Amino acid sequence: MSPFFSIIIPTYNRANYIQRSISCVLNQTFQDFEIIVVDDGSTDNTFDLVRLMDDKRVHYFYKDNEERGIARNYGLEKANGKYVSFFDSDDLIYTNHLEIIYKTINNLGNPEVLHSDYEFRDVDGNIIPRGIKLPSLLNNHLLENSEIGVLGVFIRRDTAVKHSFIAHRSAIVGEDLYLWLTLASRYPFHHVPVVTSAIVLHGGRSLNDRDAFKFLKSALLLINNLKTDEEFFKHYSKNKVNYFFSKNLVQVALVYSEKGKLRWACKLLCEGMSYSMRIVFNRTFLATLRMLLVKSIK
Repeated sequence: MSPFFSIIIPTYNRANYIQRSISCVLNQTFQDFEIIVVDDGSTDNTFDLVRLMDDKRVHYFYKDNEERGIARNYGLEKANGKYVSFFDSDDLIYTNHLEIIYKTINNLGNPEVLHSDYEFRDVDGNIIPRGIKLPSLLNNHLLENSEIGVLGVFIRRDTAVKHSFIAHRSAIVGEDLYLWLTLASRYPFHHVPVVTSAIVLHGGRSLNDRDAFKFLKSALLLINNLKTDEEFFKHYSKNKVNYFFSKNLVQVALVYSEKGKLRWACKLLCEGMSYSMRIVFNRTFLATLRMLLVKSIK
């Protein structure tokens, strides 16, 4: 009999976190699940540590390194649950995580996609205030403010198999947002206002590697993939979409300015303005301008 949940954990050289992540799932109050560990080419002892987790619901798959989006898509191919969720190996879910989602799924009549709230914690376990309250439906919010946690998203498997993360090894940022916007363009994207998980902010997080060129490639992949989605443009207005594209380019411009690559930063600011002149009032745009002025004077 198929489990209700498939929890997909992509991992790469996170042997110091993987057992804790698996234990988070095994300790759930709701126990009808399977765990799909997708080892994306680790060179550490991840396999040995997963093998020690003595539970038949834990399934380990090794593949060549191709980055998170492809690893998550691979995990989806192996999943058998009615609902799937994606859990980064360095984060935490609390014991009521699956139970809260299970009850909400029943109350909502098996929705296509939903998201439970989360919090940030530092490496010592202290809660870091977020200062943001998410609406009950995230469809419009996702285009205006993309801050949701991957580990809180649950997708009905028959819906998930129709869509996917950006399948490109250069998509290191925004590969998940692409999927969320694809889903939000087609289905109600429910939010559950109960904190059931935590993103742990530590120095080893992949997003801490602010490589400007990688950020640019990721932003362009996100924009270009969305440009081919007719449903996306049907759901969101042209002005909102253009401002969204502009924000993504300006965020990359800030990274380039921080790295002292002023010519590229200027080029990206101009590209952002070509999508939407409203971007000139954006905080990131203004911060990038200040950075350019400071570094050009030096």
